[in-house]
Amino acid sequence: MADLIESLADSQPALLSALLDQTHDCIELLDGEGRILFVNRESLRTMELRAPEALVGQRWIDRWPADRRADLEDALGTARAGTAVRFTAPRRGPDDETRWWDVTLAPIASAGAAAFLTVARDITAETTERERAAAIGAEMRHRLRNAMTIAAGIVTMAARSQPEHRLFARAVAERFAQLGQVQDLLLDPARENRLPDIVPLLAKAYGDEALLRFGTVPDVRLAQGPMQALALAFGELATNSLKYGALKHGKPVEIDGVTENNMLRLIWREPTRLGASRDGSQGLGLIDRLIAVSGGTVDYADDNGDLVVRIALPCF
Repeated sequence: MADLIESLADSQPALLSALLDQTHDCIELLDGEGRILFVNRESLRTMELRAPEALVGQRWIDRWPADRRADLEDALGTARAGTAVRFTAPRRGPDDETRWWDVTLAPIASAGAAAFLTVARDITAETTERERAAAIGAEMRHRLRNAMTIAAGIVTMAARSQPEHRLFARAVAERFAQLGQVQDLLLDPARENRLPDIVPLLAKAYGDEALLRFGTVPDVRLAQGPMQALALAFGELATNSLKYGALKHGKPVEIDGVTENNMLRLIWREPTRLGASRDGSQGLGLIDRLIAVSGGTVDYADDNGDLVVRIALPCF
């Protein structure tokens, strides 16, 4: 047994190198000056090199675009101070195509500040997909905005020859404009989704403000997913109420909210019996799934003849 342990100890560097060669991540060991001491097989393959000697001794930051090197020097400085750094950066390969990398640069504890380990993972596919999704989202926002404008224009034109319908047409056109504002707020990832900013627009777009009665509206912010789920849930509930429930009969709906343990908890209450699901109805089922995917919950209950919907979503 002693001979076996001694043999394993003697072969440890070769064993470690063999293990690092099995990963699809690019792994490099740097000295205290940021020069490459070791590269695994994946790093060589990515650079279309055959032998480690082609990289060993080079400055690590010189392998990255010139406009990123100041940031990489800062990252090395942070690592020298004992803190690991993670960042995303582009780099051109031998085929001259730009690829994106998720990089971790960490000091090696046993070596103090004398060595660093870098692990880089190719995330080009994920980055490209995000950019494609962002482009599609921007196009969808543009088309939805145009659709709202066209619909409002059609309603207005249709009422020109019918004076008795002009007030109604104006109200419908305003409703389309309000829906457009809600859409812009919810679908634009650059906007800050604060609940007090969204609620008035939702009330105007989906119902009669006199009948949609809001109690406490916590001043919280929701991420894009939870906010979209909330808006869709609100729209579905308001639409159902206008078609079948309290709003159809001119009765008020009460909405109240609290925050608890980084969760926004909203209660929708209306004097309507909780009915059975209708054949072909998909709205509430879709809302249930969207809220669940966003890390929340939704519950429907009958409380002495009132429909009570409790929605919980993560907030910050």
